[in-house]
Amino acid sequence: MAKRCTLLMDSDVHGPASWPVALEVVRNEGTLVASSIFIAEGTGFTSDTDWGKRLNELGIEPKVVPAKEASIELCAEALRLVTEEDVNIVCLAVKEDDFAYLSQKLRTAGEATGKKFSIMEIGSPSA
Repeated sequence: MAKRCTLLMDSDVHGPASWPVALEVVRNEGTLVASSIFIAEGTGFTSDTDWGKRLNELGIEPKVVPAKEASIELCAEALRLVTEEDVNIVCLAVKEDDFAYLSQKLRTAGEATGKKFSIMEIGSPSA
């Protein structure tokens, strides 16, 4: 089975210094299908900011979402990629254990459908 990977990041945890490293880790696992970072509305982020320019250079899609919905949006994107893009490795660059429930649900869904999903958690840079 081909390893098809996605990288989903929480901007509260991972800033520009960790983006290239996270991408490299994921690319070492398999083919990178998609990479996104979830950024809370109201932070002043635009595609013209330093962050916007760097994300564009790296090919990471910024997803600006209401702060209270960022976790839900990240989960929905993981589910979409698994079901629509045949991703079988989900790499989460988030606070450690923030998405343990999502990780477990993906594993359970994989078992139920005869697929195996690998979850790679990339903890905070200070961890």
